[in-house]
Amino acid sequence: MKNKLPILLIAVLALGLTSCASKGAKIETLADLQGKIIGNLSSGISDSSAKAMISVLIGGEPAEVVSYNRGMDILAALKSGKIDGYPSHQFAVDYLLKRDSQLVAIPVTDVPIEGQAIMAVRSEDTALKSLLDSAIVTLTGNGTIAAIEKEWITDLPAENEPTFKELPVIEGATTYYVGVTGDMPPLDYVASDGFPAGFNVALLSEIGKLINVNFKFVSIETQARFTALESKKIDVVFCHFQSTNTSYFDELKNEGWLATQPYFIYKGGSFIVNK
Repeated sequence: MKNKLPILLIAVLALGLTSCASKGAKIETLADLQGKIIGNLSSGISDSSAKAMISVLIGGEPAEVVSYNRGMDILAALKSGKIDGYPSHQFAVDYLLKRDSQLVAIPVTDVPIEGQAIMAVRSEDTALKSLLDSAIVTLTGNGTIAAIEKEWITDLPAENEPTFKELPVIEGATTYYVGVTGDMPPLDYVASDGFPAGFNVALLSEIGKLINVNFKFVSIETQARFTALESKKIDVVFCHFQSTNTSYFDELKNEGWLATQPYFIYKGGSFIVNK
């Protein structure tokens, strides 16, 4: 009907009205997040561990921690006023703030945040782990990973979003299925068309050529990645973060999977809030 607004426009207007109605005092420091509702991306750790981690980062307890299965859901919750902020790694924060002027980051300065991104394979797939390890070591040593990181993370311009580039297919080679989430752009990035793009595609392209295997991507939710690995829906978890200075994620360590050599080192983190 001619008088009806498009559904998308109605949704946008509703989102804006909800956000305006729920705004309280401006959040400018980590202490301002104490007693507030904090969002958290479900990673597989327990709610109690997530709350303990957030409490340390903001220097006091939040009123509530609400977990979300997807990065886009936690961002929508922030914009609609359902949560007051959420934590993220600094490389992901930098990516988001370049693209959304309505958001601001409050850096975590008193608690060091550092670690590494690894891939994960099933504990019995030692041969695959060895292949991935050898490729990561080689590509780290010859500067290929550093160049990919510079192009697709450090220097990725806001006006040039990654687009899908089909992975090369090696005739007769073994195919492995890799789980990607899209929840940690631009490191683990899934474009608006649903296809991975950027860093993950570029890195796996180089690894595939080096060890003579094919990779196919499978979209999964972050908290389901190890379940998908165990059930053999996928053979490789592309992105898992291992902190080098906290124990909050230790409960994700088990005998069901093996970690590869790290392919990305991260430092720093912030809480993202509305401006």
